[in-house]
Amino acid sequence: MRESRTLVAAKLAEVFEARRRLARLRSDYVVIERSKFARLRSLWLIFKSLFGFGTKNDRFAAISGPITLSVIAPEPPIVIDTFEPSRKYAAVADAFRARAAKQKSSLVPIASVVIPAFNQCSVTMRCLKSIADTWFDTMKVEIIVVDDCSSDDTASTLATIPGITVIRNSVNQGFIRSCNRGAAIATGRYLCFLNNDTEVRNGWLDYLVSTADADPTVGAVGAKLIYPDGRLQEAGNIIWRDASGWNYGRFDDPADPMYNFIREVDYCSGACLLVRADLFRAVGGFNVDLVPAYYEDADLCFALRELGYRTLCDPRSEVVHYEGLSSGTDIGGGAKRFQEVNRPKFERRWQHMLTAHYDNDPANVYKAARRLGSSRRTILVVDSYVPFHDREAGSARLFEIVKVLRGANWRVVFQPDNWAGIEPYTHDLQSLGVEVVYHVEGQRGQEQRLNELLPHVDIAWVCRPEICDKWLPVFRRYPQIRVIYDTVDLHHVRLRRQAEIEGTPESQSWKAIEALELACGQKSDATVTVTVEEKATLEAAGIRPVYVVPTIHNPRVKTPRNYAQTDGLLFIGGYGHLPNVDAVQWLCTEIMPIVRREIGEMRVTLLGNNPPPQVVALRSAMVDVPGFIPDVEPYFLSHRIFVAPLRYGAGMKGKIGHSLSYGLPTISTSIGAEGFGLRDGEDFLRADDAAEFAAAILRVYSDAALWMRLSENALSALRPFTSEAISEKLQQILDDVLATEVASAGARVS
Repeated sequence: MRESRTLVAAKLAEVFEARRRLARLRSDYVVIERSKFARLRSLWLIFKSLFGFGTKNDRFAAISGPITLSVIAPEPPIVIDTFEPSRKYAAVADAFRARAAKQKSSLVPIASVVIPAFNQCSVTMRCLKSIADTWFDTMKVEIIVVDDCSSDDTASTLATIPGITVIRNSVNQGFIRSCNRGAAIATGRYLCFLNNDTEVRNGWLDYLVSTADADPTVGAVGAKLIYPDGRLQEAGNIIWRDASGWNYGRFDDPADPMYNFIREVDYCSGACLLVRADLFRAVGGFNVDLVPAYYEDADLCFALRELGYRTLCDPRSEVVHYEGLSSGTDIGGGAKRFQEVNRPKFERRWQHMLTAHYDNDPANVYKAARRLGSSRRTILVVDSYVPFHDREAGSARLFEIVKVLRGANWRVVFQPDNWAGIEPYTHDLQSLGVEVVYHVEGQRGQEQRLNELLPHVDIAWVCRPEICDKWLPVFRRYPQIRVIYDTVDLHHVRLRRQAEIEGTPESQSWKAIEALELACGQKSDATVTVTVEEKATLEAAGIRPVYVVPTIHNPRVKTPRNYAQTDGLLFIGGYGHLPNVDAVQWLCTEIMPIVRREIGEMRVTLLGNNPPPQVVALRSAMVDVPGFIPDVEPYFLSHRIFVAPLRYGAGMKGKIGHSLSYGLPTISTSIGAEGFGLRDGEDFLRADDAAEFAAAILRVYSDAALWMRLSENALSALRPFTSEAISEKLQQILDDVLATEVASAGARVS
């Protein structure tokens, strides 16, 4: 024990002596750094660099991470240990130490965050603390802080933060040169410029990177900036024809839907701007003609656009910006005065592009904020609510239609009839660049929003008869709007078939729906059905023109399925739709008893949201009713047969397309398979009574060769219903409708 204490005492003595030496070294370093010689030497090196005769032996003082002090140079750096951490910012250091320990040092950073800082150490520490608190567990990130020759305790404090790289300018160079210098040593695929007077919120960088990764035509992505008091600072920016700028949404509510969808913008503020590193270097970085600051972010985005790359604002990325802390707010003095100094420079350089911009007028804000991103026109889609695309076949079809429209470069606005921004489905639309119009407490009312929106709409795509009947009079106030009525399915056909199954064919309740559906078709400029059969029904009633837009399905598997790795039967459906309730009851009470008599027990899984009591009551040792499952892929990959015992309904059944997309052999009734044009015995098996259905299950379940044939043919049968196949057809429909005069009193003129 005595020897251990002696050893500890000796080690402590060594530590204390090392600290004293380090303190002397630090003092010497500060003296050298502040000497006239060091400053003159730095000016000389900058002069050499500017006039192109610098050498590889020139060295610029810097502090670099993770926890070392070094010199940036082509040769191996001189390494000195870090200083004693400041207790005041120990929490920041601890946070970065904990985060840095989780990252693999061998990984190449996806993004390099470049933070220029000048004095105001506490402001920079607050920014770094917010980064540590919202860390990016999904990707490797490097943090580079450029200390622009601060005279406070910024340099010594930054030296205590592990896991970051710090560059110190020996003379103050301003925002632009500091950013360029940080970018010069960055190794990430993306550069994210971040003001030090910001606080980032959860997911901020993940959103920016994922948006940039999703589209190769994107060169830069900016965040939504919010004032500390909770008001919106900007959601992207507008540049007017005279080169003046406009912060879109300034002082408004950041929750307002008009600011919360991804869209292309003139530029985003450099307070938080992600840029592809290769493109940033290709355009020469931030324009030094605009030193020290202002218009450099707009200039960069215009340079990217000239190369064919877009700048997007992703409002999911939220950053609080203490505007004015870094540069002030008075354009007549301080660094802010360069805003007016640089505007004429920017205007001269980009005059050839500014001619296409709107005049500086508040009346033009709505149009100017949506000027980019759509080479085609505006389509307004209206349905009962935002598409529950993972819960309902009709919603899944509409969501796919919206994606096709966005892919074809249409500006899409979605109007839920219930005015509710239900999540996560509203967010899913906004992430596609779709503007969703919904109610926000205390903000614009319905009438104001419609008055703002409808003058800019070219086509209204309205789903379901009751919704079309309600909205048609509204749209007819705007002569330019063409109305397309989407039946989703012919409701009266479904109700008539239900009456026949239930043994009440004399019921006439479906006739009122039939009259409403025919009236909507007559008053609209075009009608859309999901099957050829339903198109023929409407045309027989005198409705013209009628188009077919089926459900849309893309293959989800690429390699052949393995028969031996599957077992059991699978069904999926939303149980708010009565045909699905009837189908599973028929399956479990009449079909499966026949199957079990032949081969014993067989596993049955009934997927779908909101199962009612009569469906839950079917649950047993061999019947699983799990309810809504967000990711159903494992079920489609593990089960042997998909069954769709639908005895009534209308339109196309999305569940059939879903099973085909996985190459899962399918057994269905004739009604269930409507619209797909499937070949019985080749693409699926058809069965219309309980005995036939049970026999089909037994046949496919035990015949591996038949199973493989049905699986392979299923993917081939899906080709006419892929996004690629539907896109061209949908575009032709829209072109035809735009070329048709607006319907009046049921008549239309081509």
